[in-house]
Amino acid sequence: MVIQRVAERLQTQTSTHQIVTKIPEDIPVIVADEIRINQLISNLVSNAIKYAPDGKIEISAEVHGDNIIVCVSDEGPGINPNDAPFVFERFYRSPDASKQTKGAGLGLFLAKAIVESHGGRIWIDPEKGKGACICFSLPINTDD
Repeated sequence: MVIQRVAERLQTQTSTHQIVTKIPEDIPVIVADEIRINQLISNLVSNAIKYAPDGKIEISAEVHGDNIIVCVSDEGPGINPNDAPFVFERFYRSPDASKQTKGAGLGLFLAKAIVESHGGRIWIDPEKGKGACICFSLPINTDD
């Protein structure tokens, strides 16, 4: 499964984070561009590594109706509510992030483009614990 492979690969790039996955064994396989989904999950986990100083990064997946919902959450400072409406825009970097880390402001923009090209949507979940939590949904292919 792509999620597990990304988690294992990125775990080798950080010694201050624990990347864990919570994925039901019976989660359906979706028809998608594996390279782009790998890039999508890598972008979200890399953001968590970059902006959360240490701690756990969780990648979870669940079925909700005709969609699979995947969330990447961390134990960092979270996303400022003033920045939330803009984080998926091209080249957007919050003033706080610009001071703390390097980046071009393309990671979440590309994540959104990948999700939408697969017929899904992406959002920030402000209710899910502390830190940042970014979720996306992808449709389950029910065609026979």
